[in-house]
Amino acid sequence: MEPNYQTVPEMYERLLLMINQRKDTGFSLAVANSTLEPGNPFEPQARRKPKVAIARGGGLVIGPAGIFSYFTYH
Repeated sequence: MEPNYQTVPEMYERLLLMINQRKDTGFSLAVANSTLEPGNPFEPQARRKPKVAIARGGGLVIGPAGIFSYFTYH
């Protein structure tokens, strides 16, 4: 029985395929986990709410930016 050797590009394609098949890894999941509340295991299809600190920080940035743009372009 002969060993089945693979080339570097074939191994790279296999590695990418394995990574893409896993839904529990990746940069987008890391960002989502750091900015959103943990998901409900009993309702996996339910939308996750943003964390309170992220929502308040966004409000503190968007609010003054909206006021500034209103008075600048009015």
